Amino acid sequence: MINDSRLFNNRGYALVMDGRIEVARVELEAAVRRDQHNYVALTNLGYVLSRQGKLDEAILAYQKALGINPSYAVAHNNLGLAYGEKGFFDKARNAYEDAIQCDPAYAVAYLNLAQLLHMQDALTEAEDCYRNYLKLRPNDIRALYNLGVIALQRGMLERAGAYFWQVRRRDQNHADAAVNLAAVLLRRQQYDQATALLREVVAADPDHLLARYNLSQAHAAAGDLRAAAAQLESILQRDPAGSQAANNLALIYRELGHPEKALELLTAQAARCPQNATLQYNLGILSTDLGQKADARRYFQRVVALEPAGSRRSAMAQQAME
Repeated sequence: MINDSRLFNNRGYALVMDGRIEVARVELEAAVRRDQHNYVALTNLGYVLSRQGKLDEAILAYQKALGINPSYAVAHNNLGLAYGEKGFFDKARNAYEDAIQCDPAYAVAYLNLAQLLHMQDALTEAEDCYRNYLKLRPNDIRALYNLGVIALQRGMLERAGAYFWQVRRRDQNHADAAVNLAAVLLRRQQYDQATALLREVVAADPDHLLARYNLSQAHAAAGDLRAAAAQLESILQRDPAGSQAANNLALIYRELGHPEKALELLTAQAARCPQNATLQYNLGILSTDLGQKADARRYFQRVVALEPAGSRRSAMAQQAME
């Protein structure tokens, strides 16, 4: 019977690898019926149930597997994934840590724990986990990229740049690494290098809006406002609801001496996003520029109503009405 159970488990696992989840579940349930102590089959069944969105049933299957073999790292790790999907992050963390304790060479548990810690902004612990993962999987660019993101979040520009360069050396087409590397270069005021990188990304993917947005910032920082405006206009053609792009473009129009054009742009944007206090404030500024005092006051009053009392923007709007 045990060998029979293993046969059904092996068939079920092969079907999972082939993406045939429904049929795999039938085989794995048969494996468990034939041997209720087959913890590998229970773990594989839990994975299938999780893929089907049946998280509570999946968790029960993993717990049964661990009741049979508490040292099975795969079940601990998969239990952590299921807990994470349900939002039980403390339980997920404990499960990943149990997986690592059971098998210190089980790489994926380090990666899953690192991603969980990163999501929770536990940056130092996440960094340690990514590094431990890379000791086991030194060529995995996901961990290198995420280490770069953490370094950037912590303001460690040299370290962030080094990680993003490593990712780029392994994968020249990794657009997000190029965009983040450009962000590092922008903060170092290396505008030409940042612009070259971002142009490369936009050429490969014209719909990469973050690359276009950062390219607009690079152009603006270098003093080329018309080129900056062109990138923001391209963003709004692809995403008309992009309020940040609209705000920045309006400010550039104003700087270029086209306040009416800026006002028209922000008026249309404010109709889409009436609760955006930044839009309302900039509309007030533009209306003031154009001598439309009643409209300006109305926009500033709207800012005061939207912003928390005592906030910087609320105080600026109050001051503008005096």
